Amino acid sequence: MKLLVRYAVAAVLLVAVLSSCKNRTPQQAKLIPKTAAVVLVLDAKAMQDKLQKGGLSVDSLFENFFRRDKDDSAHKAKINDLRNNAGINWNSQLYFFVSNKPGKSAQESINVFNVMGSLNDPSKFEAFLKKQDDLKNKEIKKENGYSYLLADDGVVLSWNDRYLMATIYNQNTRPVYDSVSGSFKKPETGNIAENAKAEVNSYYTLKEEESLASLPLFTDLFKEKADGYAFTSSNSYLGMLSMMPFQLPKLEDFVKDNYSASTLNFEDGKILAKTTSYPNELLAALCKQFPSPAVNLSLIDHFPSQHINGFLLFAFNPDIIGGLLKQMEVEGMANNLLQKSGITTEDFYKAMKGDVAIVLSDIGLKQPEPQNKTDELSMVRSKPTYKMIVNIPVGNQANFFKLMDQAAQSGVVTKQGNIYKGGGLLSAFGIYIQGDAKNLILASDSLTYVQYMAGTSKAVIDPEITSRFKDKTSCFYFDIARTIGDLSTNDSSSNYRQSMNTAKATFKDVVVTAGPFNGKSSNAVFEVRLQNEKQNSLVTLTSLLTDVAVDMRAQAKKERALEIFPGGVPAIIHTN
Repeated sequence: MKLLVRYAVAAVLLVAVLSSCKNRTPQQAKLIPKTAAVVLVLDAKAMQDKLQKGGLSVDSLFENFFRRDKDDSAHKAKINDLRNNAGINWNSQLYFFVSNKPGKSAQESINVFNVMGSLNDPSKFEAFLKKQDDLKNKEIKKENGYSYLLADDGVVLSWNDRYLMATIYNQNTRPVYDSVSGSFKKPETGNIAENAKAEVNSYYTLKEEESLASLPLFTDLFKEKADGYAFTSSNSYLGMLSMMPFQLPKLEDFVKDNYSASTLNFEDGKILAKTTSYPNELLAALCKQFPSPAVNLSLIDHFPSQHINGFLLFAFNPDIIGGLLKQMEVEGMANNLLQKSGITTEDFYKAMKGDVAIVLSDIGLKQPEPQNKTDELSMVRSKPTYKMIVNIPVGNQANFFKLMDQAAQSGVVTKQGNIYKGGGLLSAFGIYIQGDAKNLILASDSLTYVQYMAGTSKAVIDPEITSRFKDKTSCFYFDIARTIGDLSTNDSSSNYRQSMNTAKATFKDVVVTAGPFNGKSSNAVFEVRLQNEKQNSLVTLTSLLTDVAVDMRAQAKKERALEIFPGGVPAIIHTN
């Protein structure tokens, strides 16, 4: 079964490259329940065209996958057999969808992962399954309108005349303490195989109004041409609310019917995703009542470094927290719980202005000082280093001082006049904290704090990047190439050295922005920029994925060799 999964992973990669879609009507959506948490669709005709324009073919991809393992002809033959003789239509859409379900108790949760493709010839697919060593003795059963095979406990392959689906049913349980035996015991999970079969049956017997085909927010996605689509729904979590240790009024009303719809495109020099979020009526009303302001870029202007690895800025109206507590009818309950401390929920959100800035720079690896080397391992282990600032500007000073005074009484912080600093426990963890009438700041060290507050330094950030953040409510930037370079080692024996080098030469950075709520929805843009600005990003990524796949295969081969020769592979084998 493990071998088949490996072939399936390779097949998934191929579908993403090879499949095409002429009809944009998502017929497969009729097999996907509305309650699916995440749906990813690859519409890869454009992807195939982009690869072909980049001079890549399927055969060349396979040659690259096996270029360091030319003797592994059996694996290569298996994948080619899957491609050519399994009756699978590789020129169709590929759907991934995930569902989360409650278990029979609070200690149990269920996650279901599905991959769906299309078939050209169901009989050829059945014949292919019967040739597999792991599956040839498994019984193929017929149900009303579909067939299925229980490949493993919780793993089901199912198909009808048009579609093929692989389902992985994970039933997770947390141990509970048995006071009689004085030990933790894992609850009974029931018959996982039967539960998995019932889950699969529910897909093929869905009424259309119970499926994503009846949800316009999902079906309208396909009106826009894109390389890929993603859809999320909060309804998958509704069933879990009843398993909470205590029930909150109106929580279900806030959780249900929140959706996001995204498109994904591989463009020249960048990967671009655009997302639109649709809150339900209750959350939308709160967003209208308490609109978020634009981010405050001045919070990062004077960060003391010319080597910024990344930063996050976001802004919100703190009063939305109070509005949410009131709407959920839990404000009174929360204040009753806080009554003994002398503070209220209002003290918490009024103490904040609503701006948050997090900046990280100068990431690196450093050998420990000689006096700190306690054993042989510590003599060779590198220690990560960095500079960091988290700035949370103060809103209402009276509310802030009230909270901090309470923290000082409990020993979390120390107070010197109107200055608050981290207590012994926080200092022991290497966290430097200082708060005053204007800011509450967490820093990597006192020197970084002093330099930041002096305001004499100038952070080095590309103006083209910061220009994108105007009027946005949140933004994120991460320099991938710099960070990989900062963390790379010169260890030539590293299993993934080639992959890391290729990644550094492939990626440039990530830029994410989110705009304000417009009365119905809010929009966000996620952009991964690549070093080669002229080449299509899918073509560029293929080289990276190939190196990763090659490195993974090489590592797997090493592990198999160590299972046979725990003391190491004899030199005579290496040389012959």
